[in-house]
Amino acid sequence: MEKVVFVAHQPGDTPSLSPADVEQLNQRLLGELPAERYLGISLQLEDRATTDRWQRRTEPVARRFAATLSVWVEAGEDTADAAALVDDVWPDHVTGVVTEAVVRWNGPRQVSATRPLPGHTVTALLYRPPSLTHDQLVRHWIDVHQPMSLRIHPARNYVRNVVARVLPAAGKPASDDPFSDTTQFDAISDEYFASLEDILDPSRFYGGDVSQTTWQQNATTIGDDVGLFLDGTRMAAAIMDEYLLRDFRAPRAPGVS
Repeated sequence: MEKVVFVAHQPGDTPSLSPADVEQLNQRLLGELPAERYLGISLQLEDRATTDRWQRRTEPVARRFAATLSVWVEAGEDTADAAALVDDVWPDHVTGVVTEAVVRWNGPRQVSATRPLPGHTVTALLYRPPSLTHDQLVRHWIDVHQPMSLRIHPARNYVRNVVARVLPAAGKPASDDPFSDTTQFDAISDEYFASLEDILDPSRFYGGDVSQTTWQQNATTIGDDVGLFLDGTRMAAAIMDEYLLRDFRAPRAPGVS
């Protein structure tokens, strides 16, 4: 089985979806993506006001990281109907087959077309700097940054998505080296928090473990390490509401990864 992620952007002045629009979109996804082929479906939609507050934006942005659609299928290339739907809703998108690792999970998986998963998700598109290869970024993330994040941030869930290959848009040839494309991200991180204050309050966001350091020292540690393996000029992050529309996984008890 493979996980395919469609990453969508929108012009900054595009109106947000209303709750009724979200439910209609979710029902469309369930109706147009057959369960026998799409075993899992998850939709993330940006919470614009909260993202702007978190990133301290005072001016409108030209282009927003608006959504991700994740589907679990037998083969990543067998997603033409999902691609057509995404192209209709979000023409500005990139698609990748990812290797998913659920590193930490401490919450229920609630399937619903009308209610997002409890809490709030910080989703980030990770790009390597020119000095690193794709594999070097991944190795640093797994060996160095991920343990640091799990210790410092109070995230109850943590999912690592590493791009294995890129699915070209319809009518475009596949690249021999997709990571040479400056628009292509190397990975996606999903960190799930119980409350917005865990994200918006720096003393909580960096205060998961202050037994031997202060939250300010933790913030410096995280910031310094990010500069070692990520291109901060291209990295994009947003606070998302996530709708789990179809789940193939067996129910799990809280705290079981």
